[in-house]
Amino acid sequence: MLKPNAKLSWTKKLAPPLIFALASSSVALLLSMNIPFDIPFLKTAELTTIDQRFDYRGPLNIKDSSKVVIVGITDQSFEVLPHTFPFPRDYYARLVKNLFAAGARVVGIDITMDDSSRSEASDSAFGAALRKYKPVILAARSDIDYARRYNILRSQDYFQNIFAKDDSLLGIVLVRNDVDGIYRRYMPYNVFQVGQDKFKKVPTFGFAVLSEYLHLGYTLAQDHGSYFQLGRVRIPKYDASSMLINYPGGMGSIPTYDIWQVLDDSSFTTRDEQRFGVQINDYYDLKKAGVFKNKVVLVGALYPESADLKPIPFSSDRSSESHNLAYGVQIHASAIETVLDRDFLTRPSAASVFIEMFIGSLLIAISSTLFKSAKRSRLFLVIVVPLVATAVVIAFSYEAAFFLFVKERLVLDIIYPIFAFSLTYVSSVVHEYVSERKQKAAIKSIFSRYVDPSVVETLVGDPGLVKLGGERKILTVLFSDIANFTGVSESLSPDDLVAHLNEYLTSMTEVVFNQAGTLDKYIGDAIIAFWGAPLELKDHAYRACRTAIEMTKRLKELNEKWKAENRPTLNFRVGINSGEMIVGNVGGKERFDYTVIGDNVNLASRLEGANKIYRTQILLSEHTYEQVKDRIFARELDLITVKGRTRPVTIYELLSERTDSMSDDMKKVVELYFAGLSKYRSREWGMAADLFEKALAIDPNDYPSKMYLDRSRLFEVEPPPTDWDGVFVMETK
Repeated sequence: MLKPNAKLSWTKKLAPPLIFALASSSVALLLSMNIPFDIPFLKTAELTTIDQRFDYRGPLNIKDSSKVVIVGITDQSFEVLPHTFPFPRDYYARLVKNLFAAGARVVGIDITMDDSSRSEASDSAFGAALRKYKPVILAARSDIDYARRYNILRSQDYFQNIFAKDDSLLGIVLVRNDVDGIYRRYMPYNVFQVGQDKFKKVPTFGFAVLSEYLHLGYTLAQDHGSYFQLGRVRIPKYDASSMLINYPGGMGSIPTYDIWQVLDDSSFTTRDEQRFGVQINDYYDLKKAGVFKNKVVLVGALYPESADLKPIPFSSDRSSESHNLAYGVQIHASAIETVLDRDFLTRPSAASVFIEMFIGSLLIAISSTLFKSAKRSRLFLVIVVPLVATAVVIAFSYEAAFFLFVKERLVLDIIYPIFAFSLTYVSSVVHEYVSERKQKAAIKSIFSRYVDPSVVETLVGDPGLVKLGGERKILTVLFSDIANFTGVSESLSPDDLVAHLNEYLTSMTEVVFNQAGTLDKYIGDAIIAFWGAPLELKDHAYRACRTAIEMTKRLKELNEKWKAENRPTLNFRVGINSGEMIVGNVGGKERFDYTVIGDNVNLASRLEGANKIYRTQILLSEHTYEQVKDRIFARELDLITVKGRTRPVTIYELLSERTDSMSDDMKKVVELYFAGLSKYRSREWGMAADLFEKALAIDPNDYPSKMYLDRSRLFEVEPPPTDWDGVFVMETK
């Protein structure tokens, strides 16, 4: 369980990344909402990514499933129909009649008729058709006051469509473009100012058609905050006043027929029919095929001179100059198809956007703190690692946005998160750079006042020792290391870990000093000490062994104390070796350590590690054992060759001093072990195994007995070669 100061330490470490991630995400989110001001470049770039996602998705094949059909006035219409544009109004009367006869459910005519034609009879015929065939939605237009947020209602001219009086329905055909001129959005209704502080809502062309198709009558969509409601259909908002059109494709993606094909019934004669004297009557083929049955049919201009071409976010053919253009009626059709198919493009909530940016920013900010302790090229790492993390986060968010657009119809922001991630990167790098400069200045200020305290008393007594080089001496060296220190370190905060380790090292060092040992150095949790220099000690091997035994007793006391304090207990491994080694001051002229080096020093280190193999605590080499065998109690373990040496060495497990008492069970286990080892060495595998089994019957945890039992059983089945010398090769350090 972490102590309060551990929580404080983690809070201190995580505070800068959290602050940077929170600040960057908040700034990006506010800018995406045009708070406190609008940045056109970011908005335009974000909108462009929507176009890229449409291109990435590609066209949707809805020709067989489309609920919308377009009847277009094309260049071919002018060649086939007897009259030129503008067509007589009785054309539209026949058109409406034929469409409903062919099963059309709703007809929308995206053609403004703002004045009377030259034929009053023709106008009357169209008016009569509107009264007879329902529902028909007519196009309505109005002037726009660009200085204000509302349109100006001109009720005196019936929204620039004189047939509004003929019991017909109106829909505003105005479609607003985005700041970059692209038509991506569609509004359910327009708001008109009809007087001082008086306003009126009129449905847009597509939504007037939809309300009739859904049998809702001529009604308005309701605004419910995050979505519009039209009957039972919930339409997610893209912004406060509009939805995002899910274009199925570019020009031609919606099924389209020419107006002359619908007009060409048995009582209508086209120019070709006049020329050849043959009635073709295309309308009946369309009616028989059922292309209009239960469909929304929109009538509109599909010829370039109509000036109704508008840029959309979908590119059909980039080799063409009009690759991203569509006619107004096609935009209305795409919006209606989006609603009828319930194939909406949904924008996530502001909270979701913030969480996305915050998580990515936090990962970037944390990556900048990973190499605070790096001794080399830290600044380089602090710059490069977060840069790589930023690139990965940006790439992931970019790909995720495209994937979710195609699979889930989700429109995630791309540019604003990239802005947040970039801002986090810059902030983190600058902060780490400034922090490093301060840290270096503090370290230099603090530690430049101190000198190395190694072997101070001896150096004071004999200043001649302060020189480079050293001398060869027979010494005993002890290596001690905490077992499973990584696991212990993970259970404590840095501050608690250092305090815990300092208490352990202080206590163990006292034992070393009590036995006249010289502390070489600490390497993390490891202790290196030696005996015999700089002070001469005849019994240096015994003092090292006694130190190891006393360290065991001292650690037992510490563990009892720590257990009562609910702190983790420790265990250590010790390796001891005696032999010739070099001792002296090693280092530079200004800074050096009094230390020991040589092959025999390395052997002690290897013995410390060998404890893991034999599951023991203290191992001695034969060189140390021969000097202390009369004063300590140890048992021979194995004849091994350690990594880095070719000559085998016999190793011993240090059990106690001769003066210490030993339990009867332990004495019996050791006695059986020695007897078993003797039979093992004489290749009497069965008898050796029996003896080791007896030892294990007394102490099942005696791993050396178990190890030799396993070896004996193995050799009973597969005996070693006749020249076997019993050496075990230790491959690890």
